[in-house]
Amino acid sequence: MADTNHLFTWDELKGNDTTAPKKLVTAFKRAGAEIAASWVAEKTKRENSITYREIGFTLADSQTIVLRVKQTGDIYQVRMNGKVLPMKEQDDIKKALAEIVNALDANATKFQKALARKKATPPKGAATTRVTRKAALEAQEAELDGLIAEAQATLAALQGGV
Repeated sequence: MADTNHLFTWDELKGNDTTAPKKLVTAFKRAGAEIAASWVAEKTKRENSITYREIGFTLADSQTIVLRVKQTGDIYQVRMNGKVLPMKEQDDIKKALAEIVNALDANATKFQKALARKKATPPKGAATTRVTRKAALEAQEAELDGLIAEAQATLAALQGGV
């Protein structure tokens, strides 16, 4: 995408885990995306003899977009939720952003269904079953009964000695 130079340059893409270039975030918002978070990768990467840096966006519905930007400032690859998204309008940045947002909107219900299907792992302390919890409570009850019997024996010994 040769037109991206209007939104950012390679020099502006310093590693920043809190936000992407402001002009790019604004352009995404104008295209209709609800951005929850954005970031620029700390290190440059190299793949297939192309040096690039990643700009990531997390949307309000938890979908992610990662733009891979070459040193020339061109976006050469777009990844939506970890998968490569083919682009038709790669030469016009405004049309490209609109195309990305439309793809995100079209994928929203499918993505939410996939999230719902994923098995949620319970927290470490919540992994006990009813049987285990019942056994633990019975053991605690038996311990308390023993302490009560011991206290009653001590009380009877003190009252008997008076």
